[in-house]
Amino acid sequence: MSYVLKTAENTNDIKLSQLFRSKIFRKSKSICDNDELDQRCIHYLIFDKFNSYKLVCVFRVYLIHNTNQLCNSYSHKFYKLNNLKKIQDPMLELGRFCVDPNYRDPKIIMTAWSAIRKLVEKNKIKFLFGCSSFIGTSIDRYLDCFKFLKTKYIAPKKYNLYVKAPKVFEFDNLINLNNFCLKKAKKNLPPLLSFYLNLGGWVSDHVVIDYDLGTMHVFTGLEVKEIPEKRLNFLKKINLN
Repeated sequence: MSYVLKTAENTNDIKLSQLFRSKIFRKSKSICDNDELDQRCIHYLIFDKFNSYKLVCVFRVYLIHNTNQLCNSYSHKFYKLNNLKKIQDPMLELGRFCVDPNYRDPKIIMTAWSAIRKLVEKNKIKFLFGCSSFIGTSIDRYLDCFKFLKTKYIAPKKYNLYVKAPKVFEFDNLINLNNFCLKKAKKNLPPLLSFYLNLGGWVSDHVVIDYDLGTMHVFTGLEVKEIPEKRLNFLKKINLN
């Protein structure tokens, strides 16, 4: 494997991750992207060992062992998570996932998900969730994506995420649902979201417009039991050494 994954061991590692996030999300090399959740999370960094160990991807995970912790999650800021309280098993929130835009190698995401799989097994996680981001704040740019999601991947009613954020676009406002380009929709889906969906994931019925980061995102959920066995076995075979 050409990529090396590392768990942050100290504040310097976390700061390195925060600076990388700022460069990707905020287009700034000086601002340090951070929030109060950073102190509660496990941070991961992925390096390209064939390019002087350049940092190419970071993400963080928040382990939730009690539903009372949901109010401390990042997603709670933007979505009403009341229905997730039905899940009494351990959960994991995946957040601040970003990849160097010059790297389009799917092995980066596979490396990340291999590490996530190990966490899931170790902590007996039954449900994964997070916010999957689209670059920019233009609804029109991603209409094909939103129509595709609306027709195939909306959350089950029992887990419905109600609107909470002040700026949203509800998929019920979409017209001509069958009139979209499937090829364009799949091409413009964020890679992380595509991976979620391929594992059996689903999304909220609306997209949140985040002017702070200059992005839009959908809540994304995944029940571990819904992951196809073939894909789970594939993740197990990924060698991180």
